[in-house]
Amino acid sequence: MNQIRAELLKLKYSNVLTMLLVLFGMGLALYTVFGISDGGTQVFISEGNEERNPAVQGIIGFLAFTFKNIKYPQFNEIVKSVMSCNVFLWVFMLIFVVCFFNYDYNMGTIKLPVAYGISRNMIFLAKVIVIVLCFGILYILFSAITLLYTCIKVNYIPGMGEIFTYIGYTMLNYMVMVSFSMICIFVSICLKNTGIIATVICLFTLAGAIIYTGTWQQFHSTPLQYIIRLTPLYYWMNMGTLRLGYGIIHEILIYFCFGIFLIPVSAVLINRQELK
Repeated sequence: MNQIRAELLKLKYSNVLTMLLVLFGMGLALYTVFGISDGGTQVFISEGNEERNPAVQGIIGFLAFTFKNIKYPQFNEIVKSVMSCNVFLWVFMLIFVVCFFNYDYNMGTIKLPVAYGISRNMIFLAKVIVIVLCFGILYILFSAITLLYTCIKVNYIPGMGEIFTYIGYTMLNYMVMVSFSMICIFVSICLKNTGIIATVICLFTLAGAIIYTGTWQQFHSTPLQYIIRLTPLYYWMNMGTLRLGYGIIHEILIYFCFGIFLIPVSAVLINRQELK
C-alpha cells in the first residue's frame, strides 16, 4: 500500500495525469462533434456478406449517431454510438501506460526504492495497479458522460435493465483495455525506449485493424488471425456493432486471461534486467 501511494504521488505531481485528462477531454469534444450530425456519422466500418459463413454477415466497426429513426431511437443504437469512442481510446491507453510506466526509468529514480530494500516485484505490481485503476476510473466516467449526453440528445430514458446491460458492455471493453495495457507494459520492458515502444505498438494496432477489415470474410482461415487477436480493435470492432452471438465474449475472456498471464512474465523480466 505504501508503494501504491508513492506511485499515486508520482502520477499526481507529474505531467502524465494532466496529459491523460486533456486526452479524455479531447475525446469528449470529438464525440460531441460526432453528435452534431443528426443524419449519422459512420466512424469506421466494414461490411461483410458471405452466405456460406454467417459469422461474416453484417457490419463490424464503429457507428456514431446512426439511427433508423431519430425520433424513436433504440437502446442498442445508442450503445453502438457510445462505444464508437473506443476507436481512439487505445491511443490514450498507450500514451498513459508508456509514459507512466517508464517515468522512473527515464528519470533514473527507479534505483532509489530498490536501494531502500523494496523488491522490484512490489514496485512493478504497484505501477500495474495504479495504471489499471486510474485509467479504469476515467474510462467509467467517460462512458457514463457519453451515455448521458447521447440519451439527452435523442430524448431517450433508459431503464435499469438497459443501464446494467450497458455496464456489462463497458466492463467487457475495459477487460480488453487491461490486457492491452499489459501488452504495452511487456513491450516497454523489452524495448525501454519510449519513442520506439509507441511506434511499434501504434503500427501493430493499426496494421491489425486494417488487415482485419481487409480479410474479414476469410478471417477464420488466415494465419494472421492469431496476430490480429492481440490488438484491442479486433474486439472493439465487434463490440461496437454488438456482434455478441459469434463468440466475441468468450474471446474477450481469453484475451483478458492472456493479459493476466503477461503480469508474472513481465515481473520475471523486470527482475532479470540491470538497472541503469
